[in-house]
Amino acid sequence: MKKLYYPPLKALHYFLIAAQLSSFKLAADHLNVTQAAVSQQIRLLEAYFGVALFVRKTRKIELSERGSKLLPFLEQGFDKIFSGVKHIAGDPNPRILRVSAINSFTSIWILPKLSSFQALHPDIMLQIAPSNELIDFEIGEIDIAIRMGRGNYKGLQSKLLFKDEMILVSSPSLLEKEPVLDAESIFTLPWIEDTSADVDQIFKLLCEQNKIVPSSIVPVIRSDNSLTIIESVLQSRGIALVNRCLVQEEVNTGKLLPLLDFSHPSPYSLYLVAPETNFKWEKIRQFENWFIPLINEYFGQRDN
Repeated sequence: MKKLYYPPLKALHYFLIAAQLSSFKLAADHLNVTQAAVSQQIRLLEAYFGVALFVRKTRKIELSERGSKLLPFLEQGFDKIFSGVKHIAGDPNPRILRVSAINSFTSIWILPKLSSFQALHPDIMLQIAPSNELIDFEIGEIDIAIRMGRGNYKGLQSKLLFKDEMILVSSPSLLEKEPVLDAESIFTLPWIEDTSADVDQIFKLLCEQNKIVPSSIVPVIRSDNSLTIIESVLQSRGIALVNRCLVQEEVNTGKLLPLLDFSHPSPYSLYLVAPETNFKWEKIRQFENWFIPLINEYFGQRDN
């Protein structure tokens, strides 16, 4: 078989970074080398292909037609290389646990309980990164994520924590101001509307069950931010449909009162999400052994 010769991996890597950053200077900073070193590797690669991979302009660079065609192949290839290295190398930071969690659940539920994890595992530095977006595990430093969703995260393992439900809640003080006896009276209270996807259908079902015309309900507040909605309810500004997981503690302590005995399965459930390899790490096992019993205590056993 005829031996094949390929351009140096180093040159391909330098091209990838320069192309993604659209700058030889930024690529040099990222790679911790000189700009001349980046230019040299790019020229080496261009000599190999016999074509220009970049169009050099006075203040910037742009990919040429051939460079644009090469970039997606290198992105896929280096992604696989980095995944393989991570899989073989194991946990690069066994003493640091970085957890990404949705903003509302972080503020309301996780942060108040962190001290108990730190007491159990003082040798592990637990870092929480609030975010409503699922991070890219390949390029980020996150070890595991807590997500509210459907569990279908491509290329990742999802562990169902519990299936949530939507409930209708009010503050006790709001009910004291306007005594409520029935559904018709309840729907005269100020309405706080969650504009998130799929919640509107649950709102319509709530109205249908109580023979209320949805269009007759005019919200005083509209938001897709769960923290804003819950805080507004706690301040007696209105009633709202909320995820039980975010208000269970307030319900348990009487700060919020469920109304109309209404509950409906939430379109989203709570999951632990990470690459399959990460779930084998000792610090992830320790986090699960602490976190899952807390979830079970507050919300009942997991529905696997």
